[in-house]
Amino acid sequence: MDLISVIIPYYKKKRYIVSAINSVLRQSYRNLELIIIYDDVNLDDLSILKSIKRKDQRIKIYINKKNLGAGMSRNKGIKLSKGKLIAFLDSDD
Repeated sequence: MDLISVIIPYYKKKRYIVSAINSVLRQSYRNLELIIIYDDVNLDDLSILKSIKRKDQRIKIYINKKNLGAGMSRNKGIKLSKGKLIAFLDSDD
């Protein structure tokens, strides 16, 4: 089974991010990595993501040093991914 990389750029979507992450982790296809690119210079929401990360080793969080926007954050996620296939998910989907 090929590894699939799911990339989520995160910016101020605390209300939706847990549902978005859970939707990925509940998939029947299990061989995946979930790459979250934290694109907010305000680190207040980071604790929520870190607590979720502790529950599943497939989750990886990378923090941008400055706000890059969704497109550049996706590109960063592509560079960091190890999967043969790549999927994108917005943090509020």
